[in-house]
Amino acid sequence: MGEVEWQPDPQLGNANDDVDDNVSVPGKQINPHTFVSLNPLTTPHFYPICSCARIPLKVILAIVTVYVCILSSERYFYYWVQTTIERTDVHVSEINFPAVTIIPMVVTNLNTSEQAQRLTRVFNMARAVLWQTPDAPRLDKHSFDAFPEYADLNPTTLDIDSVFDSVQYSCKYFFAECTWRGKPMNCCSIFRSVSTYRGFAYVFNSLRCDFPDETWPWSVAASGSLSGLNVKIRRNQNFFDLNMLGVIVHEPTQLLGQSIAYSTEDRIVIPVEPLRFTAEADVKARPLHMRRCLFESEIVRLGQSRSECIYKCHVQYILERCNCTLVLPTPLATKLENITDPTEYKGQTLCGVKHLPCFNNNKLSLFSMSNIIEESRENIFTTVDCGCFPQCDHTQYHTSTYTERLSSAENVDSVVEIDVYFQEETLFSYRSMLRFTLIDLMVSFGGIAGLIMGVSVLGWVNAILDRFTCCRQPNDG
Repeated sequence: MGEVEWQPDPQLGNANDDVDDNVSVPGKQINPHTFVSLNPLTTPHFYPICSCARIPLKVILAIVTVYVCILSSERYFYYWVQTTIERTDVHVSEINFPAVTIIPMVVTNLNTSEQAQRLTRVFNMARAVLWQTPDAPRLDKHSFDAFPEYADLNPTTLDIDSVFDSVQYSCKYFFAECTWRGKPMNCCSIFRSVSTYRGFAYVFNSLRCDFPDETWPWSVAASGSLSGLNVKIRRNQNFFDLNMLGVIVHEPTQLLGQSIAYSTEDRIVIPVEPLRFTAEADVKARPLHMRRCLFESEIVRLGQSRSECIYKCHVQYILERCNCTLVLPTPLATKLENITDPTEYKGQTLCGVKHLPCFNNNKLSLFSMSNIIEESRENIFTTVDCGCFPQCDHTQYHTSTYTERLSSAENVDSVVEIDVYFQEETLFSYRSMLRFTLIDLMVSFGGIAGLIMGVSVLGWVNAILDRFTCCRQPNDG
């Protein structure tokens, strides 16, 4: 039997149908006119259409990117500074004890002569108006018209020396007893007279008084009654009796404080609740109207503290409302170049007792530390902002006053006791810092550009380098 040759199975249909025209077959020539692309969009004449379709999309995305970047930059330029709680457990020993100023407001002259009594009444009336004591609302037109002989007398020059025949009163007659941190102290060694407030005033722990102590400001390490400053003042002085006292608790670097406590009682208790404020050095880069505080170098350049700025603001407001100006007393420690030249008041009317009704009607408190002057009338509420900013690193001393009248048995010596202390041993510390830094802005811009347009710094660098033949990356295709 012979050898059988293997044959492939026959295929159904035309064998040419299974042969791809695009597949090269040995011995068969491919006709170029029979080439058909499976993706017509990759045909060269479709490239301009695809490129033009991308342009509107790129423009829209670029506009969106720029708009979002502008919104992000507003946080950098307009909302940069924010105040946050830095610490809640700052101990009172880390801050300064406040300065305390004591001022007689209402006195009774022991000289029974008519002239002495009338001058004393003018003194008390001027004090009530300039300090806006509780007696100020009770003064009417008849009260001011009762002293025509003192109409041109400057109310700020009325002091106890002028009322009591220029007798200089000694500190040892004014104070009966003083204790500091529970330890008895010589009152005249811890208090200084203040010439800024005309009319017999004493201040403790202040750097703005005449000849301050070199070790001021002092501090305490405890809280509660008798842990700070406790003084007793005699009601019955040699030539007058004290009927009302004003007590001011303020920063050692300022002349006045946020509020004044007036009392006719025998005991004045003033608990102090301090708040400390600090600021980062980078905050100084922002405009003043945004950070609303001054750094120490800026205060030195301006040559005035916050209290001095408010003084000038109130005097200017008095000039506008009452058409007169005041010559403010100058502390002895003030530099000569900062003393106001009397020639500056030429052509202006100096305020006198006759202008006190205008002061009282406008509720002008010359010695108030308020940065806002209220000028509301009837149902219209309006104010004037002096624009005097505090120091960026400062401590605010908020007080709440309690008074009580002691019985004659408890107050045999007829004294007025003043007790100033910290209410708590810890306080809150706030810090002003940058809300949106330059690094945050750069990260924001990069994130927005990468999210919306898919670009990066490295991508832009590579695109620029690809324009040069020497830096072009080789194409594997």
